Amino acid sequence: MKFPLQPARWALCLLLLAIAAPAHAIDQVTLTVRRVRAPAALLGGGQVVLRLTAAGLSLQVRAASARVQRAGIPPVHRVELGCAQLLIGQRLACRGGHFAATAGRLGPLHGTVSGNYDPRTGALQMRAGHIAVAGGNVRFAALLRAGRWRITADASHVELAQAARLARPWFSLPPGDTLGGPITLHVSATNQPALHMRFAASSGDLNFSNGPGTLVSQHLRASVHGTLAQRSGGLAGMLTVDGSGGQALAGPVYLDLAAHPVHLRLQARRHGTGVLEVSRADLRERGVIDAHGSALLTLGARPAVQSAHVTLTRLTFPGAYTSFLQIPLASSALGSLKSSGWASGSLTLRAGHIERINAALHGLDFEDPAAGLSIAEANGAFHWTLASGVAVPQSHLSWRALGLYGLTGGPAHLTFLAWNHNFALLGGNVRLPVFNGAIIVHTLVGRDLGTPHAKLDFDADLTPISMPVLCKAFGWPIMNGQLYGHIPLVQYRRHVLKFDGDLVAHVFDGVITGSHIELDDPLGKWPQLYADVKARALDLGMVTHTFAFGSMTGRIDADISGLKLFDWSAVAFDARLYTMPGDRSPHRISQKAVTRIAAFGGGGGEVAAALESGVLQFFKTFHYRRLAIGCRLRNEVCHMSGVRPSDDGGYYLVEGSWLPRLDIIGNVRRVNWPQMLSQIKQGISSGGMKVN
Repeated sequence: MKFPLQPARWALCLLLLAIAAPAHAIDQVTLTVRRVRAPAALLGGGQVVLRLTAAGLSLQVRAASARVQRAGIPPVHRVELGCAQLLIGQRLACRGGHFAATAGRLGPLHGTVSGNYDPRTGALQMRAGHIAVAGGNVRFAALLRAGRWRITADASHVELAQAARLARPWFSLPPGDTLGGPITLHVSATNQPALHMRFAASSGDLNFSNGPGTLVSQHLRASVHGTLAQRSGGLAGMLTVDGSGGQALAGPVYLDLAAHPVHLRLQARRHGTGVLEVSRADLRERGVIDAHGSALLTLGARPAVQSAHVTLTRLTFPGAYTSFLQIPLASSALGSLKSSGWASGSLTLRAGHIERINAALHGLDFEDPAAGLSIAEANGAFHWTLASGVAVPQSHLSWRALGLYGLTGGPAHLTFLAWNHNFALLGGNVRLPVFNGAIIVHTLVGRDLGTPHAKLDFDADLTPISMPVLCKAFGWPIMNGQLYGHIPLVQYRRHVLKFDGDLVAHVFDGVITGSHIELDDPLGKWPQLYADVKARALDLGMVTHTFAFGSMTGRIDADISGLKLFDWSAVAFDARLYTMPGDRSPHRISQKAVTRIAAFGGGGGEVAAALESGVLQFFKTFHYRRLAIGCRLRNEVCHMSGVRPSDDGGYYLVEGSWLPRLDIIGNVRRVNWPQMLSQIKQGISSGGMKVN
């Protein structure tokens, strides 16, 4: 059966019939229909029952099925709607109503309902409640009048995991995502005088995880509320988020909301042009961060930041380290920093690029004993601008103490300029204390830093630093003397670091000079070092005592030309260590040193046997006239040489003098360099050495 009239008109006719009929003649009117079709709905197997009782009229409507002809809305079955009391007068009202239906994934639904209709104004008011959905309770109310409407909906203790399953026909989580926990929700909306919506949601135990595990929340206690309104062809909104319990992870950012509650407030407006204006953004995480900002964003397929300004009122440590730095630094040498103090600053972006940075440090302390890094009472101001050729304030940085890779130093103060990809230390002769000495920096200028065309200029002087203190810090054998000298102009161009001059160090009561120093790709994966090294008048007693080589006295020179290191390992050089010409100091060598020098030439076993027998066993030291050890390294093979050739085809490593005369002669010309290097290290630490 197909009715040309709307169902509401048929119901009204039924009511008028019941009212007009004599009470003693009719106490129930039943209308049965096979199908009712409306422009956007279809009702099948319907029945309308109107009863006249002592309390008045009651209404009951049943339908086998009902379908709203809109995509994504499933049909409902076994629909029942009833009014215990139907009031008819100036208004048509339903009191004590109820409804029930079976709605696909939602399963059986039932609840209370009430409403009234005013024919004079056309106002329709409806309420429904006590609706069980996803383990929670839902209620809503609506008012429609003359094209105006107002709707409110409330849901309490709804389980999100169940709600997500029920919502799959319309909405589904990405694969691998999980969501759970109870939620309470309130939404109200109206179009008077324009579209305006308010919403609020809260949960005391929210749990979420995405597939990759980069977004995670556990036992989160949080609330969200805000508004959305239509204004002047656009939308304006406000959002407030508060978190006071549980934990959350968003990429590298870790939030412990019980220890550091979070408050976020946003005010934004979307213009008709597709531009989102964030007029105000406030972020507070107690004991961690207090920041404010504004921005203009372009929406669409490729969102972009037109402009933004962020003011960091306070960034407090150690909370900031725990929240923002500990996870990204966990696998590095800075994964267990202890920190205190705070920082502040501001950031300006334009057209997707950082345009200006201003930052300040206030009593900042960092310490990581495992990494050998520490800084105490760091204070300063940093100013940077993207534009070149514009005035930028001077930056400054000071600290009470600094430790880096085993080096420690006292108070220092730096003044510098920073702009675009450039940096310049100001003032000249800046003193950076190192142990009981200092590095005096004369020049430090960087240009195009962070680009393939980076350039750096640096030169300094090194005031005397105690070698025992330096060696202890680096875990080296303890050397006597002092380290001091001049660091010539160092230039970095096209990934190559060059020393424009000689690098001079004073150790072992002599001088070591490095020249023609070049370092290719120092920041890359495979750095390469080229240099020539000369040592003059080194005290051999200090050298052998330092490296537990055996006792020797005298002065030595050394020449290393064509030195090449690949990934900090030697792959080529021409080296020669020899007695300093004209040296008149005593030349003596111990049995232990004799054995070890002999091992370089392959005769260590024979010499050791000779020293343990005959007259030589009664002498602990011997006189020598001169010594020389040469090695030409190519393709991991060391081509050996000495003072001069011997008559038997070998070469003298040590020429003896006086009685008993002891000459050390080498007979092996080619030695495996990696094996030799390993055995030297092992021999120094264990007291024995053998070279094949």
